[in-house]
Amino acid sequence: MKMGLTIDDFIAGWIGGICGVIVGHPLDTMKVRQQTLGTTMFVAVRRTFKYERIRGFFKGMLFPLLAVGPSNAVFFGVYGNVINVMQQTSKRNHDISITDQVAIRRVYVAGVAGGVFQVLITCPFEYIKTILQTRTGGRGSWKKHYEVPYTGSIDALLGIVRDRGFRGLFRGVTPMMLRDVPTSGLYTLTYEMLMYYNFSKCETPVLVKQSIAGGSAGVASWMFVIPLDVVKSRIQADNPANPVYRGMVDCFYKSYKSHGFSVFFRGAPAILVRTFLVNAVVFIGYEATLAAAR
Repeated sequence: MKMGLTIDDFIAGWIGGICGVIVGHPLDTMKVRQQTLGTTMFVAVRRTFKYERIRGFFKGMLFPLLAVGPSNAVFFGVYGNVINVMQQTSKRNHDISITDQVAIRRVYVAGVAGGVFQVLITCPFEYIKTILQTRTGGRGSWKKHYEVPYTGSIDALLGIVRDRGFRGLFRGVTPMMLRDVPTSGLYTLTYEMLMYYNFSKCETPVLVKQSIAGGSAGVASWMFVIPLDVVKSRIQADNPANPVYRGMVDCFYKSYKSHGFSVFFRGAPAILVRTFLVNAVVFIGYEATLAAAR
């Protein structure tokens, strides 16, 4: 992965992110419906196709498609530039011999820094995506649940700001921060370790290396925080005028009380399959763009 104070990281992150959204959004919709409507993957797919056809799998995709470019650009841009700053600082302090331990710490810290900025950008878009993904129109055998009155992404954005102000767009930001910030460091660290330590002397084609490293990085960063994703989805899909959950802790308690421990792993297969595919594509797009810019 290229490290440097250039615009290349931003552009590469933008292109890689768009590729990831196109590949992963249908599985993301099924994941959200499992988490908020209490169904299985098979039932979610069957009902969505039966009552909403292919279009139903892509509900709420407009804003992620628009947001993933800036958010991934910021993430990879902050990541590359934080590492660059840390390297320059070490040189000024005459720390010429960089150990593996120091390099690992830099990669993790830079990933965490990128994660903070990315969440601040993506939370409003994630919120709008989630409420539109749970909008089934009451068709068929979907259980009764709260549905927003908005007809699309732009309508939702304007309606939320009108009804609850700009702060309303950041509903669910706390579980998102806990979910994404620490694991962003794990994400970048896993990718770098696989690409530049495990695969450095491997004869495998570079696209295969990037796919495996990127997909594995995504899985590593998600497998420990699926319960936080469930809570995030439930809070964001809740009725803001008459909420079931008073906050993150209350959502944990009430979800466990109503459905047991297994509720916190709803959508896990969809998450892990989706995150491997998406991040494999993201890193292929990212690295290919950097290579083209050289």
